[in-house]
Amino acid sequence: MRTRISALAALLLLGATAAGCSADEPKPAPPPPPALSPFAITGRGATVPFTEYEAEAAAYQGKLVGPDRTAKTLAAEASGRQAVTLSATGDYVEFTLAKPANALTLRYSVPDSADGAGADATLSVHVDGADTLDLPVTSRYGWFYGGFPFTNNPADGSGHHFYDHARTLFDREIPAGAKVRITKDAADTAASYTIDLADFEQVAPPAAKPDGALDVVDFGADPTGKADSAPAITAALAEGKAKKRPVWLPPGTFQVNQHLIVDQVTLSGAGMWHSVLHGKDVGLYGNYAPKPSRGVALSDFSIIGETGERDDNAQVNGVGGALGGGSKVQNLWIQHTKVGMWLDGPFDGLTISGNRIYDQTADGINLHRGVSNTVIEHNVIRNTGDDGIATWADEFPDHHNTIRFNTVLLPMLANGIAIYGGHDNTVSDNVVADTLVEGGGLHVANRFGGTVFLSGTTTLTRNTTLRAGGRFEGLQAQIAAVWLYAKDGPIDADIRITDNELLDSTYGGLMFFASTIRGVTVDKLLVDSPGTFGVALLSMGEAKISQVKVVTPGKAGLYTCPDGIAFTLTASDSTGLEDTYCGPLPEPVYRFARHA
Repeated sequence: MRTRISALAALLLLGATAAGCSADEPKPAPPPPPALSPFAITGRGATVPFTEYEAEAAAYQGKLVGPDRTAKTLAAEASGRQAVTLSATGDYVEFTLAKPANALTLRYSVPDSADGAGADATLSVHVDGADTLDLPVTSRYGWFYGGFPFTNNPADGSGHHFYDHARTLFDREIPAGAKVRITKDAADTAASYTIDLADFEQVAPPAAKPDGALDVVDFGADPTGKADSAPAITAALAEGKAKKRPVWLPPGTFQVNQHLIVDQVTLSGAGMWHSVLHGKDVGLYGNYAPKPSRGVALSDFSIIGETGERDDNAQVNGVGGALGGGSKVQNLWIQHTKVGMWLDGPFDGLTISGNRIYDQTADGINLHRGVSNTVIEHNVIRNTGDDGIATWADEFPDHHNTIRFNTVLLPMLANGIAIYGGHDNTVSDNVVADTLVEGGGLHVANRFGGTVFLSGTTTLTRNTTLRAGGRFEGLQAQIAAVWLYAKDGPIDADIRITDNELLDSTYGGLMFFASTIRGVTVDKLLVDSPGTFGVALLSMGEAKISQVKVVTPGKAGLYTCPDGIAFTLTASDSTGLEDTYCGPLPEPVYRFARHA
């Protein structure tokens, strides 16, 4: 463990130096170092086919934004709390490829239109100095205003959720060592472009149709996207179910403006970059309980919606309904829907793996109301409007679910991964980074009227949080990277928090909050450079901790006010907790992603 921390510290302290200055010349202050990337954390998080490049770590001509964690700023909503803004013609960010690639995904922000409806523009992409392509960008799916659940009206103020993703396939392979420059050229009409990061990858050619599969084009689906393909795909799915034959979505863009109902059927595409379902209310839905769909397999295509606002009464999710009985949802790209996957139980037995869920107005994935024996693994979830991944035991307990090896980044509200009630759920080997407001990296809570923790075991093990936590104005609270919240009633259950790393937390590392919390065991916890405290006791109750290490806290190792809050903390073989504090909540001190 000591060697690993030293390596992290070395990465985080790397920065540019002022070369070529004589000893008697004033040296310019070096820029802040690039923040640690979530994908640099080994052994945890999703396995991904792309290489990620941060704009602030690339060559650029423009304005460095951040680092800053102030909500509703471009810096705070950027990966690592830093980005680069291109304002003048000729400004650029230039990435040097470490590996060959033929595809680019760019996270960016452009200013919104005055009426909030959205503004469209382009960005120029050059490879080794040559004109390559114009990348369409827009503000249509970002820029929310006002209070929850937010509007598209700039007059309501409080603009936030600024960023979006654009993707493109190049017409050739770009070799390692090539320089890909994202430039604001004269023809690029937005007033400014803020570049957060770029993902480059090598996308395989389109897959071939499986033997015996029904091609949706043979049923009248239009791969050009001009005609409504929903009736044709619906007919193909019905015949596939009746004849027990898979259904094939070939390369192309298929216009779908409604839910496609799936049950006991396989729908696969040529790859998430090649086969696309696109439309205003597009989604794949199972039948609802008490007769949930079973034996569904969805894989290798994209679901790209047109949802630019949050309406919690609207069913405009990428995947929805109930999908049990060994169903699988794999290798999908889901973007611009309300929730990537909102599954309503009760149902049992689902695998969700290898998906990318970007730019949602609400959650990334939510298992709601009695979902059991479901595995969520190796997904990348970024830029959601609410929890990245959640289980919500509303009316019926969610139980025996496993959330493992996922990378959850930049939820604009709430938590990276949250467990709201239920029992026997496991959260393991995930990476959560850059949470913003009203939440932390990992959350266990009696909230939202869910069935409370009364039995079974809830496990958080081998997870890493990075720059997690945030301010919760409604509670007047500084939320920690991992927080337990006994709001609807006491938490009195077996909760095990084991072998987790909490790095560069915005406020505290681990937090007990609200009424009474009992039955918690913490073992092998590293809290490195929290902005305020390593552990904060803000509830009544008791917990046993061992092998807890708090390193360089902003204020103190342990927040505890024993004269006012009756909490029994039994600690052994731990360091850093002897430094205690009780008093007004302090301003945080940051070390890894320091302010300029």
